[in-house]
Amino acid sequence: MEEPRNSATRPRARILLADAVLLLILCAGFYWKIVLTRQYTYLDTPDLAYQVLPWLQFQAAAWHRGHLPLWDPHLWGGQPLLGQAQPGVAYPLNWILFALPLRDGYLRPSYLHWYLVAVHFLAAWFAYLLCRDLGRSRGASVLGGALFSLSGWLAQNELPQMINGAVWTPLVFLYLLRALRGEKPLASAAWSGVFYGLSWLSGHHQIPLFVGLAAGGLWLYAGFREGRPNWRMLRLAAVFVLIAALVSGLQTLPAYEYGKLAKRWVGAQQPKAWNEPVPYSVHGEYSLQASSLVGLLVPGFGRHFDPYAGVLALALALLGLARFWSERTVRYLAVVGVAGLLFSLGKNNVLHGVLYAVVPMLEKARTPAFAAFMYYFSFAVLTSYGIDTFYKSDECQWPRRASFALALFGIFLLGVGLVLTVAHKMPTDDRFLVTALAALLGAALLRAWHSGAVSPRLALVAAGLLMLIELGNVTGYFWANRDEPKANQYLKKLWEHTDIASFIKSLPFLVRCQLPDQEIPYNFGDWHGVDQFGGYTASLPVNLLRVPWAGPRGRALFGVNCAVAAQPPEGFSAEAFRGASGLAVYLNPEAYPRVWTVHEARQLASVYQIDAAFNDSGFELRRTTFLLEPPPALESCPEGDRVELTARSTGRVTIRAQMGCRGMVILGDSYFPGWKAVVDGKPARIYEAYTAVRGVVVDKGEHTIEMRYRPASVYWGLAMTFSGLLGACALSRRRQGRGA
Repeated sequence: MEEPRNSATRPRARILLADAVLLLILCAGFYWKIVLTRQYTYLDTPDLAYQVLPWLQFQAAAWHRGHLPLWDPHLWGGQPLLGQAQPGVAYPLNWILFALPLRDGYLRPSYLHWYLVAVHFLAAWFAYLLCRDLGRSRGASVLGGALFSLSGWLAQNELPQMINGAVWTPLVFLYLLRALRGEKPLASAAWSGVFYGLSWLSGHHQIPLFVGLAAGGLWLYAGFREGRPNWRMLRLAAVFVLIAALVSGLQTLPAYEYGKLAKRWVGAQQPKAWNEPVPYSVHGEYSLQASSLVGLLVPGFGRHFDPYAGVLALALALLGLARFWSERTVRYLAVVGVAGLLFSLGKNNVLHGVLYAVVPMLEKARTPAFAAFMYYFSFAVLTSYGIDTFYKSDECQWPRRASFALALFGIFLLGVGLVLTVAHKMPTDDRFLVTALAALLGAALLRAWHSGAVSPRLALVAAGLLMLIELGNVTGYFWANRDEPKANQYLKKLWEHTDIASFIKSLPFLVRCQLPDQEIPYNFGDWHGVDQFGGYTASLPVNLLRVPWAGPRGRALFGVNCAVAAQPPEGFSAEAFRGASGLAVYLNPEAYPRVWTVHEARQLASVYQIDAAFNDSGFELRRTTFLLEPPPALESCPEGDRVELTARSTGRVTIRAQMGCRGMVILGDSYFPGWKAVVDGKPARIYEAYTAVRGVVVDKGEHTIEMRYRPASVYWGLAMTFSGLLGACALSRRRQGRGA
């Protein structure tokens, strides 16, 4: 067994490779339910089945057709996909998933299962590298990496857009701590910024916000530790911020553009705009309850996730904290961990409210409970310090005290179990007895390890196995076997209407359907690749929200010519197909076509007149459009127009128009900045017709209109990301002294 080493000594490549393979085996073995059998899946939850899987499916299908999925044409008349952030369009690991072979046109569950293992392997590997960089032994680093990946918030949150942003945290702090120690400080600050920027590409903002808050706190402390500004440290902090902002640009710039033009459902009564704070009552609802703190010691207590990460690991973390307190890095980690745990209490911590009120954008992180992730990050690294305590040659009494405390705790829990058994009041969730056994075995192991009764290698292996057993009583513990009645209750919904989707796709004309939310709660359009007017989304552009789309004239505007229902809805009389689920497809031949022309345009004085315009039965939407700006000059003519949508893909639409005179061609797809039009090869302006859809003015004669989604925010964001990566590489090549 390798002794703890100085952080200046870097491990050899073959050692790193061997330990990487070991961590991969540990992660795959820990998730045996989903990768070594076909009896379980982690995908059977409402958010994953109804929203996330359709997002991933749509993107995979687009990739296999050779399209970049920047725009989603299937929900709500079309929406920016990258701008919504959560679909994870900009995240490189997702690109590998999308490129894998499909089965019958759909993502394979086995790939998604291994995808989860891959994410957790990266988390374990990055945490291992951090532990090694801090001078920890190989064994301690392997267990620290495994504990970070397989315990706490990261192990229990299975939404890819959230956990993908969290796995980069060890690398953020690896290079940040190097910079604080003066090891190639300029390059280290830059690479810390790179990995923090990459965390934003994952799609979700909450964990990156919490990591940024912790990293910012360390930079500020280093910059003002001496009671006056340390300009060298503050310059390094500026490099960190600049590089992070650049690298994150591919995701944050489109999200910023979209956010200003959309409203988001945050748990309040009404959706909130970008410049409207998330109400503090929402933060209170999603705080970690004070009673959840009991879950640090026994499983089964917790809200939003189970806080339990094992008593043996907790004892080792406290042991490492006590034994290595003299090291500044250990104190940093302790502060980060305690601060994360206190922040997660939300409404029970007045300081959380202060930060909510004064730190810009922090109110967007509406789930304070997730800040406990920082506790588990710190906890895992400190555990590696605790393991290395046993290599100390002095007569430290902390291991003896830790084993004694574990034994007392185990005896206490067994006593509680005995009392409950005698009283016939043993709860259904009796996992606390496994914790009791783990505490007693852990106490015996620590005592034997400290006294030299067992070899260090055997003690390390035994400790690792015991920690994995404890974690296995939380992570994946409640996944249902597919043979159980309650299993696949969400996933099976995705396959109940395949026959209906096949029929809709077989129709010889373009179809956009309204769907029953109760019977089809998932994003049918993204999953099956057909257009639906509606969808399960976290936000919507404001121009869609202000249109009365629930009414017949609002639906007509978007060419809703199909309804899926058990009985014919109003306006849909012809049953075209009935599926095995009992739902039928009804068509409305009187619905607006997807493209049409108008020769009159009016200006509304304000957005408050939109409802009146739609509700005015004397206002013929098929003949006249309205805008919120001065309308273009159009002509009236007796000759009729002929328009046809000739091609349509993810981000491209082609229309052929034969115009009797100058008019506006209307496409019943939603308007959003980034769409560019050319008419006969020449650039043309796209108008926000009816304040919600796209219109292009063309003159008399035959024309070809092409619209492409080419948002400048994506191109600028991509340029920012590459600039940040190149900047970090350039700074790495610059010669630096230790204090440079």
